Amino acid sequence: MRYFLIVLMLMYAAGASAQADDTVAIPAVTLLKNIRYGSVDPKQNFDLYVPNDVKGPLPVMIWIHGGGWRLGGKKNMEIPYLAKHGYAIASIAYRFSQDSVFPAPVQDCNAAIHYLYQHARELGVDTSRFVLGGASAGGHLASLIGMSANNRRQDLYPYPLKGREPRFKGVINFYGPGDLYAFHGDNAGYQVDSAGSSVSKLLGASCLLRPDLARWASPATYVDKGDPPVLILHGDKDPIIHYYLGVLFYHVLLTSGVRAEMITLPGAGHGGPVFSDAERQEQVLTFLRSVAPSASNK
Repeated sequence: MRYFLIVLMLMYAAGASAQADDTVAIPAVTLLKNIRYGSVDPKQNFDLYVPNDVKGPLPVMIWIHGGGWRLGGKKNMEIPYLAKHGYAIASIAYRFSQDSVFPAPVQDCNAAIHYLYQHARELGVDTSRFVLGGASAGGHLASLIGMSANNRRQDLYPYPLKGREPRFKGVINFYGPGDLYAFHGDNAGYQVDSAGSSVSKLLGASCLLRPDLARWASPATYVDKGDPPVLILHGDKDPIIHYYLGVLFYHVLLTSGVRAEMITLPGAGHGGPVFSDAERQEQVLTFLRSVAPSASNK
C-alpha cells in the first residue's frame, strides 16, 4: 500500500503545487493533495491523509467542511486527531452556492466519495468502513448524503446509479441543520428567510417561497430505519444554527428507528476548540469504535 501512495503522491504533486495550500499539519501521515474528482471547477478535489505505519486497508472519515455553503476550505476540520487512531481522512472541497446552487454541492461530495470508492485499493482505504462527517454546512451535507444513500435519488448524483454505490457505517454531524424546512427566523443578525441568506443562496430561493426546495435539500426528508447511526454535537448557545435544529433532527432520527446520539455542549456557540477538546475526542472515538473500528481503536 505504501508503494501505491508514493506513486500517487508524485502523480498529484503538479496539481497540488498549482493551488493554494489548504491542508492541516497532521503528524505521521502521508498526504495526497488535491485529488481531482471532477473537471468543471477547480474546487472539485479532495485531500487524503493516510496514517503511516498502520496496516491497511483503513477506515476513512469522509469530511465535509462548513462555511455557509459559500466559503471555507478543506483545512477546516474538527477531527484531525483521528489519524493517530488509525483512520484515514478524506477532506472534500466542493462548489460554492455563489457559483452553483443546490444540488451542486451534494453532487460534488458524492462524486468525491465515488472516486474514493472506485480507487480504494490504491488509496489504501476500506470501502466497508466509510464514515461521513462535517461541521455546520458540512454537517448538513454529510447528513444529507448519509440519509439519502438508500433512497437512490439520481438528482443527488452526477453519475448514473447502478446499484454498487458506497454505503456508510455512520454519520457525525457537528452543529449542522438537519431540516432546512424548519430553519427560519433571525440568526446571527440576518433573516434566514431573506433572499440574501446563506440558505436562500444555497437553494436559489427562500424556504418560505420554495418549501419544495427546502424539503429536497433536507436530510430529514430521507430519514428511515435503514439509515446509518448518527452522532450529533451541538452547542446550546449556537447563534447561527440554533440548538433547536439539532434537537429536532435528533428526534426525527429516533422516531424513525435510526440509532442516534446527541451530545449537547452547554454554553457552546457555533464551533470553537470545545468541539475538539479531549472529552469530545473521546466521545467521537467511542462512537467510531461502535460503527467502524480501526485496528488501533478497538
